[in-house]
Parts: sequence; structure tokens; C-alpha cells
Amino acid sequence: MSTTIERYVIRHISGTKANQVEEFDFGKPDLTIGRATGSDIAYDPDNEVIVSREHGKIVKLSDDPPKFEIRDNNSRNGIFVNKNRVKGSVPLQVGDEVQLGMNGPVFTFDINPRPQDLMAATRMVEIPTSIKATTESALEPIAPAEVAKVGLGKQTVERMLVAERKKSSNKMAIVLIGILVAIGALVYAFKDKIFKGNTTIVNVQDSTNKDKKSPEMISKENEDRVVQIEFGWQIFDANTSDELWHVYLVEKGPDGNPVYKACYTETADGKGVEPYLDIKRNVQAGVPIGIAGASGSGFVVSEDGFILTNRHVGACWNTRYDFQPYAFPGVLIRNGKKVPDVSIMPQMVADYVPANATMIGGRPAGQGAVKGRNTYMNVVFANTVLRRPAVSVTPSDEHDVAMLKIDIPESLSKVTMKDRYDDIKPGQTVTVMGYPGVAPQEYVVRKSNDPFNPKPQETTMPTPTVTTGNIGRIIPGSSEKNSRYSGFGDSYQLTINATGAGNSGGPMFDDEGNVVGIYYAGASGGGANISFAVPIKYGLELMGLKKLPSK
Repeated sequence: MSTTIERYVIRHISGTKANQVEEFDFGKPDLTIGRATGSDIAYDPDNEVIVSREHGKIVKLSDDPPKFEIRDNNSRNGIFVNKNRVKGSVPLQVGDEVQLGMNGPVFTFDINPRPQDLMAATRMVEIPTSIKATTESALEPIAPAEVAKVGLGKQTVERMLVAERKKSSNKMAIVLIGILVAIGALVYAFKDKIFKGNTTIVNVQDSTNKDKKSPEMISKENEDRVVQIEFGWQIFDANTSDELWHVYLVEKGPDGNPVYKACYTETADGKGVEPYLDIKRNVQAGVPIGIAGASGSGFVVSEDGFILTNRHVGACWNTRYDFQPYAFPGVLIRNGKKVPDVSIMPQMVADYVPANATMIGGRPAGQGAVKGRNTYMNVVFANTVLRRPAVSVTPSDEHDVAMLKIDIPESLSKVTMKDRYDDIKPGQTVTVMGYPGVAPQEYVVRKSNDPFNPKPQETTMPTPTVTTGNIGRIIPGSSEKNSRYSGFGDSYQLTINATGAGNSGGPMFDDEGNVVGIYYAGASGGGANISFAVPIKYGLELMGLKKLPSK
């Protein structure tokens, strides 16, 4: 081949980049396609939602002769070459037309300069049936022009007659319109007598469903906006920043082996029981209060990286703590000594919240003496493996809602939220998205290109789960005007049960694709499973400036 190819040429035909031409160095072995930052053929992450983040790529197989293929990276909507869907990979010729998804953007592939012996492949073109075959017409002889006559000719008379007819027609039309107007006025004036009270029903096309969206559409629009959150946390002494541990007592068992029993103490007001806490260096045997390896869900609410989730995901120390089974039966410590014949059982500390602890080292601690801290918190977007650390967490002081922030230079696509607290009714259809822990995990082994850390890394790649159901019941929160209250606070009770731990913090969508709630809990009993969501209005309050009512 005598021609030296210098550039790839991508000519955009439709989509947000229509009529644009992009050129790339022919030395590149491939061109990546997608909405992810760093893609060669990059698309708008907000407007080209049919294109996946890593949709596919064009690969150069050889330079001489030039051969290429296009590969689909398991994209959701697929790749089409000359209207034919790509399965895995197919050869790509210069001049071929590439479409990303059935209704997605289109571009043509070319190289420059194009060798003369490398022409675009010939394609069959169907002839539309509306185009008829060409017919032949015989030529008529041209008659000689007549000699003009003096006076009014035939054509002049015909034009005069036509003009007169138009004037008559206009007058007749005006008269008819006047008659119709008069008849209409009479009918309106005497309509009750004419129709004798009969009602005419006119069927108007129902437009209430014009904005409705299927769960599939909601999932497709919001997959890149629903994130998985991985986290761990512990509690600390607010004054010294020392770790606080749950103290265990070591006793000798009947067989002579040591037996470990969790210690508990009475609350500062003497009305309850809580775990006996002390700073780590004073604990001979014990365990930290906290969690490692936990996960939840969240959703993007701003282009610059703010994410809403549950408080028990973002700041778990502000939520009821679940003790391990080995913490029971426990012993009660009073004035530094074990109280005999007293066993502490799970129901006695069922409402314990670490942030509300009142005792440290057997002595009363002031309000706020116990602080929680996330030991790590990472955000993972759907179908990716990169972990992005949260740089801040802001929990609500009243509801199971928290807001966290990640730093990311790319502008993010956000969900649409709508406060429908006053008009949501039982029976309405809703869709929940998130990452339940019981769902199968997809693992990815990533080859390292770092010479200082060459070991391959295995990690999970999350894909959100979509579950649908209905609002089963509206559970109002307590108020000063109403003595009724609920153990679940202000919540929507759902008929959705295909969720679970890890789904907490996921968005709940109405049938128009608006986030109207935040999933946060599930309950079971008697063979029935139900779940709950907190109204989105409390997330919107956390995102804004909430003012206390004036006195």
C-alpha cells in the first residue's frame, strides 16, 4: 500500500454531535466509545443516555492492508453497523455507518487519506414502492399560432366570466355564514327546550397516562444515578479521640477454660441498660462497637457529587445497634463489680443507640461525649469498579436520611425528585432501585499495569436491582395535635419485598420517574414481608436550609 494513513475520521450524522467531524492519530491501536470520562469518541453524559459509559471500541487489526473491527462492550442498548446489530465484534469497513442503540447517535467511520484501492463497501438500496416506473409520452405536434383578432377575444371573455363567478361565490359564502351564525345563536338560546334536558357525552382522549413510565424505562434512565455505598464505622471518646470498646469479663468455666461475657451498666439516669464502654487501652478483653464490610445504596442529587442515602448508612452510630449473638447473656456491672444473679438479654438493650451512650468507664459522660466516625466510606457507580471516597457526611437530626459528597471532576447526571407527600395514596405504583446484599455479586479481575504493584486485583462490579410494587399504607409521624404515633415514624409502607440489607438508601420512584421516597427498612412476620420508605421531603429538607418555626 503506497498511501500512508495519518488519521481516523469520525463523521457524526445524528445525536448531540451531529455535523461534527473528529479526527484521531492513526497510531492509536483502538478508539473507545462511550459517556465515560476519557473515551476517545465521547458523548454527553446527560443528554446521550442511550450510550453506555463504556459502550464499545473500534480496534485496528492491521496497518497494511488496513483492517478494522468494532466490538460491543456488553452495552445495554447494543451497536448497529449498517442497521445490523453487532454480536461481540464484527469487521468494520471505511464508510460504514455505526449507530449506538436503536434510537441512538449515528456516525460514519473513515480514514484519511483513504487509499484508492480501499473504497467503501457497496450496499443494496431498496426502492420505495411509492416510486413508480418511468412512463413514455408521445410528443404532440405544435399548432401554429393564431393571428390575433381585433375586439374582445375568446380568452378575454372567459376571464371576465370567471371574475364574475368569483364575485357571486364570495357573496353567497357571506350569506351562508350569516345564516349559520343566526341558527347557532337560536340553538344556544333555546337549547334547553330543544334537547329537553338530554346530556350529550363527548369522549375526550385520556391524557393522564402521557407522562407514565414503565419500571424498565425508570431503570434505564437512572442506572448511572443509583450508587452502591461501602462503609465501616466505630465510636470514639469525643474528648480524647480514643477508640471506645465494649468490655468483656473473663471467667473460668466449669471445664477450666476461660469464658467471655459481655459487660453492661445502668444508664446515667438509672432507667435503662447500655453496654459497658471504656477506652481501648483500659480494656483487657473486649470488642469495638462498630461495623466493617457493610454496604448500602444511594442516589445522585446534584451534578457536583452530592448523594442522598439513609442515616443508618451514612452515620450508622446514630441508629439502633445490633449486637452479636455472643454478647448474650451478659453481666451487669455496678460500682465496678458484677451484680450476681442478673443476666442481660437482647430485649433489654434493643433500643441502644451508640451516639446516645451516657456512661464511659463506669462513670456518667456528658452529652455528646461519644462520637462516631466512618473508618471508610466509598461510592461505586453501576457497572464500574472504581471506589470513590466520600469526603463529607451530613446526617439528619430527625429522620433516617443523610447526605454525602464525593469529589469528581465529571458533571454527574442526577435524579428528578418530587415532594408528593400530600397526594400519594395507597395503591399507587412505585419502583425501588438499589443494591441488596443478597443479590449475586459480579466479580472482575483487573490486570495491573503498575510495575510497583503488578498483582492482579479482584473486586466486585455492582449492578442495581429493580423491584416494583405499590404503596400499601401511609404511616404518619406523631405530632403535637395528634397523640397517635408509629414505631416506624413518618413512612410509606410498601408491598415490595424483593429487597433486603444493602438496599437501604436506594431511591423509590413514582410512575412518572420522580424520586418520592428513600427505602430504609424491611420487616417480616407470620409469613408476610413488607418494607418501608421515608418521604423524599426529608431529603429535600436536608439539602436546603431548614428553619425552625417562629415562636
